[in-house]
Amino acid sequence: MANVARLAGINTTGKWKPVAALFLLCLLWALDGLGPDLFPVLRYSQLPAMERQAITYALLAVVAVSYAVTQRAKWPAGRTAAVWVGIGLLLFATPVLLVAAAQGWVSQLERVAIFSLAPVFAVVLEPHLGNPELRRSGELLSALVAVAGALCIFPLNVPGSPGAVAAVLAIVAAAACAATGNCIAARFASSQSNPSLALCAAFACGSAALAFAVAGARTEHAQWHMSQCVTQLVWIALIDLPALLLIFWLLRCMTAVRMTTRYILVPLLIVLAGIALEQPAITTRMVLGTILMAVGAMGLLLAPDDDPHRNHIGIV
Repeated sequence: MANVARLAGINTTGKWKPVAALFLLCLLWALDGLGPDLFPVLRYSQLPAMERQAITYALLAVVAVSYAVTQRAKWPAGRTAAVWVGIGLLLFATPVLLVAAAQGWVSQLERVAIFSLAPVFAVVLEPHLGNPELRRSGELLSALVAVAGALCIFPLNVPGSPGAVAAVLAIVAAAACAATGNCIAARFASSQSNPSLALCAAFACGSAALAFAVAGARTEHAQWHMSQCVTQLVWIALIDLPALLLIFWLLRCMTAVRMTTRYILVPLLIVLAGIALEQPAITTRMVLGTILMAVGAMGLLLAPDDDPHRNHIGIV
């Protein structure tokens, strides 16, 4: 009996460790969203958005390569490397660039509401792009409940002009790209033939960094002032890099559907933090939206795991 209990404890720990890591990832992203309000000095940083993204992904690529070299990891084949280059563009670069293109038409709160569709796309796509055994009847309902909650808190009020409609479709495409990239990344990361996830992460982050650098060179013309950018660089090292590391670690521990719940949990945490800090008037719609988002996210995270073959190993 003691052995059975001990084994049960190990299985429980193994099941909840990825969920805890996901919540830590969401806390880091929520803190990044609240950073300018909690730390006003961040508002005056001169580091352009695309350059910040390029620096973040380039740093992680360097860290990943350095780690893999110290571990003498096997370099992936050319085809595998090309797949991870595409994953970096699809999962990281394309959604951000599409959101930036639609920024003048769709407000930040409306973008949050539209991005809550990412788990819906993941539920539909993962059986086709990832593991075909990952069909669960309750996941789509949970994802739609979370979307309904997001729309309660962040209602869409987009003008009917062609430009605004195109911008909304661009955000929808960004959410679809994020979900698709997550499905493909989870499939290849959990493959036993994958030689080193650290090197694969380097290819993905390197391609994203290059895309952001090119976009920044074409659209941003701010000049660097290192003394004013130190706070941003420290923030990248303390918040952004650990969050990206958690994403790659989770790829081998969690389904894509569960990973995309971060697009529900992060705005939910920001809403709860805003209520605690600013103490606004609580409306019925806000309460209903918060409950629906929480119920939908928990429904996705706590769904029975039908995939016994998914391994739980580290970044190499």
